[in-house]
Amino acid sequence: MRWFDLAVLGWCFCGAILPCVEGAESADVIRFDREAVWKASRPQGGTGDGSWASDTLPIGNGRMGAMIYGGAQTDRLELNEISLWSGSSESDVGDKSKHKGPDSLTFGSYQPFGTLTVSYRGHEEVKDYCRGLSLEEAVAYVSCEAGGAKVRREYFASFPDQVMVMEASASGSSGRGISADFEVASLHPQDRFSVSVDRDGTGWIRQAGTLKNGLRYEGVYALTCKGGTIAAEGSRLVLKGAKSYRLLMSLGTDYALNADCGWRGEAPSRLVERRVKDALAKSADELRKRHVDNYRSLYGRVVLDLGVSDSSVRQLPLDKRLAAYGKAVDGNVSPRDPELEAALFQFGRYLLISSSRPGSLPANLQGLWNYSLIPPWDSDYHNNINVQMCYWPAETTNLSECSQPLMEFIRETAKVAGPITRKHFKAIGGGPVRGWTARTAQNAFGGQGFSWNTPASAWYALHLWEHYLFTHDREFLAREAYPLMKEICHFWEDSLKELDAGGANFQTEYKDVPREQMLEQLKRLPKGTLVAPLGWSPEQQPERREDGVAHDQQIVWELFSNTAQAADVLGKDRDWARELRRKRDLLAKPVVNGKGRLQEWMIDREGNPGHRHTSHLFAVYPGCWISAEKTPEWAEAARLSLIDRGTAGDARRSWTWAWRANLWARLREGDRAYAMVQGLLRHNIMKSMFATHPPMQIDGNLGIAAGMAEMLVQSHADTVELLPALPSAWKDGSVKGLKARGNITVDVDWKDGRVTGYRLTSPSVRSARVRVNGRTETVAVHKP
Repeated sequence: MRWFDLAVLGWCFCGAILPCVEGAESADVIRFDREAVWKASRPQGGTGDGSWASDTLPIGNGRMGAMIYGGAQTDRLELNEISLWSGSSESDVGDKSKHKGPDSLTFGSYQPFGTLTVSYRGHEEVKDYCRGLSLEEAVAYVSCEAGGAKVRREYFASFPDQVMVMEASASGSSGRGISADFEVASLHPQDRFSVSVDRDGTGWIRQAGTLKNGLRYEGVYALTCKGGTIAAEGSRLVLKGAKSYRLLMSLGTDYALNADCGWRGEAPSRLVERRVKDALAKSADELRKRHVDNYRSLYGRVVLDLGVSDSSVRQLPLDKRLAAYGKAVDGNVSPRDPELEAALFQFGRYLLISSSRPGSLPANLQGLWNYSLIPPWDSDYHNNINVQMCYWPAETTNLSECSQPLMEFIRETAKVAGPITRKHFKAIGGGPVRGWTARTAQNAFGGQGFSWNTPASAWYALHLWEHYLFTHDREFLAREAYPLMKEICHFWEDSLKELDAGGANFQTEYKDVPREQMLEQLKRLPKGTLVAPLGWSPEQQPERREDGVAHDQQIVWELFSNTAQAADVLGKDRDWARELRRKRDLLAKPVVNGKGRLQEWMIDREGNPGHRHTSHLFAVYPGCWISAEKTPEWAEAARLSLIDRGTAGDARRSWTWAWRANLWARLREGDRAYAMVQGLLRHNIMKSMFATHPPMQIDGNLGIAAGMAEMLVQSHADTVELLPALPSAWKDGSVKGLKARGNITVDVDWKDGRVTGYRLTSPSVRSARVRVNGRTETVAVHKP
């Protein structure tokens, strides 16, 4: 079996340049034979224009990053630092439309850092242009022939050295070398710039500013060259006649993910300066090697082979390759491009590594990339599916460390959410409510906006518990996860409403069903049934609230179940855990209506059948209350409900395809899950491979990676199940390095749809139940 390691565009300064022209035979995926289109106009209304990311190349180290346009004559990098946020922790607004932008002191918006423009002289005649992104190395590149010279550029964002690097070289008979102007511009008028050249010839651009919320930020850019000169001219550094150059960039703010310190930490000036000077002391080879080794220690854990693509599509640049794929899907024929599908999986992992590393904020709606002062939805943290979906692949695709920013974000924003929650909620019997929850949107300081998403914190708790299940990190469970989970349970213990017999005290804001008919439907309910009061099924419009919405009930069921299990693991709170299970069992359960569908509300109504959200199927995925083995009637109702949602109109959203891929995988319908992969690639993937809602959002990229992993390995039912939802299109293949609960690493080979070999390893677990080719057995688990 050939392990396809997705060495996408494996090009480096010391290696050959892979051709971008049609007819080239290679396994490269993210490559183009043309420049990306850069737009000077930037929509600032909050609705956005996804074209800025439509065919650019992203790099990032979790904290800072860039979108690379790669122009031969004029190259531009849109720069970002993930903590550059306006707004504050004081935000508590239902309508945040008037609380956006760079000057906001309430909710605010994620801000762009600046634009680096490099204008080359003597590059008027360009031939053999190629640009691409190596997923294997996290290195972007441009190559071309310009002005009679062969030009090569590389770009990467180093996590170990905390700098971004842009390097270029020119070789050939022209002898003119590289001449270019370097300039950094900002959308923030308060920014100050200085340009200078040291005695040793190093050129410097320094950028500094302060937002109206007091957040300070600085950028340092250092340019060195071989065989040329560097001069400072006004706002630019001017390079002349160089054989090669290296530009090092470090961006920083005084933000700290620490509510107790007022969200502020060390001033950025010394830090960014030191990082650049430390990087200057290292050779180009050393910087690159440190970056690649660090990145590969994460990315290289999972190797996926879904087969070899047809030669007619393997040779195509990405934009043409995606067009060919879409044409095949429209024609209902096989795209014959499994390597593109595998690259979609690995690109999701690449984006998570690039936008979420320890020590930074979690990935936001756009990861960490943004070029607008008021980006769509402020590029915030939406907690009714989006930020959670960004972390679905963290555990299953063996990137557990990348979930650390989310865990820290939950912990710190909880400190802000508690007081806000107590302003708006009272305990069901009167008095202050314990615990906390959140509005649908959150900023970097824990400030909140938009409608209340009452089960938000309970959904966050699922990520805390899953992190423990996948890592078996008992210290994390005891120190971080369990105290937060317990606090969130207290909120729901104080908030759950006890219904009278037959639901006599049931409340709703809907007017579509007469009260008499409602009570007729509720007469089955015994006294003492517990419901989440006045919930909303995201995002059915218009927003109306009602008791016992399926979405809320299912999330609270998972919360109580998981927290009780956590108490058992730690040997704590035995009486309370027993009471928690009792309350869980009193929760109103899923209801199957007369058409055999799972009801979204306790009252049977249609809602919007083609809606993008599948909120009432949470118990299928990411929850596990509903399954074909344990609850076959509910599982069948969920299946029919999912079919009803359809795949047209409002259902064609990037993250919608991703959620449904996971749902179909849990329901063990591999071909339907695969149709979601195809649908995303056909309808909601831009030329850059970024997913589009529209506009650009990365949750679809990350969610589909989780869905593809779920098709190959599942472990939520106390059994490691191999190929539970393998589609017929992937009849032969292999995967190495996926994770199962229990801190188990899984390698699988298959042929003709059946497992031909597998291996389980774990540093702690010695045996596991495995379901393979229809049989369940207990097998030995090896040490790594």
